[in-house]
Amino acid sequence: MPQISVIIPVYNTEKYLPACLDSVCSQSFQDIEIICINDGSPDKSGEILAKYAEQDKRIVVVNQENKGLSGARNTGIQKANGQWICFVDSDDRIPNFALQTLYQIAQTTNSDIVMSEKRLSHPVLSSGAIHWQVHTNIMEDFVNNPDVFSAVCNKLYRSELIKDHQFIEGIYFEDWPFLMSLMPQVKKFATTQTPCYIYREDNESTTRSPFTNKKVDSYITGIRYVYDFYKDRPDLKLAQKRMAVAAKMLTNKVYHSKDRALKDYALSQLDVLFDEKIISKSNLPLKSFMRYWMMKKQK
Repeated sequence: MPQISVIIPVYNTEKYLPACLDSVCSQSFQDIEIICINDGSPDKSGEILAKYAEQDKRIVVVNQENKGLSGARNTGIQKANGQWICFVDSDDRIPNFALQTLYQIAQTTNSDIVMSEKRLSHPVLSSGAIHWQVHTNIMEDFVNNPDVFSAVCNKLYRSELIKDHQFIEGIYFEDWPFLMSLMPQVKKFATTQTPCYIYREDNESTTRSPFTNKKVDSYITGIRYVYDFYKDRPDLKLAQKRMAVAAKMLTNKVYHSKDRALKDYALSQLDVLFDEKIISKSNLPLKSFMRYWMMKKQK
């Protein structure tokens, strides 16, 4: 049984996939399995995966019909055999010390999750001195720490923690609801400033592609999911603080759009959340509230 299962969802990334696989295969920590989910890629990604699997027996390729990023990650979780799980997107990379660093901290601190507080857009050759901080005030530290990214890909998870969890399928921005639903089960997590993820900025990711009604719906779905999860829990107010971050991001995105219909749709969806008291307007940062108010006045 491998110590770490690295889950790589793959869709239409033939341009970047070899660099991603090279970065994972060349990790200084070698006791891993690499589970690649070919999510119905129409390009040559499947051929690339097959070639790499022939060369490295740690690579397991699962071919499936397209289910989207969440569906591919869910398949990967089901297939994982490792004691720990790490996610890497197929257009990104990880430095060769990443898994060793995260695993070392996990073992030393007995944490359920180890989170890298830094993501880079360029390769880094050395980890430098490795420091970490242990957190036991889980929700408060997770929600209030501005250095903790809501992305799932810069973290190492105890496998038993997430084996029964699923990403919401069919939406964008699925990371933060997934993480929020994990927090009540976490007894301890650790953070480190050692950069353990290399985020590619020269591709058209979800966050950089044009904003759409589906993206509005994705934010709203995530907020409702988290609210339903926490509504009967004592830490609902902390959860609402993180939900307000999603509402802030939604507001800021549509504010910069020139599509009046998109703005009106987003405002109508936000107003339903406010009316149902899922979140409050007072939860929004002042700048975002002013943008919300100005868009309302422009109608």
